Amino acid sequence: MHNLGVLGIPGVGIVVVLSIIIYSNPPVFALPIVKVSPTCGPADPGFNMVINANGFTPNSNVNWKLVNSEAQIPLYGYFQTNSTGGFNDVTFADDLRADSYKMYFGADANNDNKFDVGAPTTYANITIPCH
Repeated sequence: MHNLGVLGIPGVGIVVVLSIIIYSNPPVFALPIVKVSPTCGPADPGFNMVINANGFTPNSNVNWKLVNSEAQIPLYGYFQTNSTGGFNDVTFADDLRADSYKMYFGADANNDNKFDVGAPTTYANITIPCH
């Protein structure tokens, strides 16, 4: 065994400080979390979807797009996040044909209906009708 002497103590201190920094600051590249309920419903007359989201920029705009299997966007809109970067809101899905959809969510600071470049996006699967 080697004796590190005075050099051993500062080395341990650096490791402890770095560990505290890493574990107290989660990665900034984590995807927002979005839960949609229900994840399926009737095409006619339509149905309410409750969206619960967290992990977006606080007090910002979140654009959402419902995209079908042919990459068409029959429905889209915006939600405002609260002071913690989340929202709990309802939207109505109607006039949709039977298909499997992805409901995409992403930051859109200037409301141009385009997700901000470099901002994380996430999605939920929606099926019409329920199987």
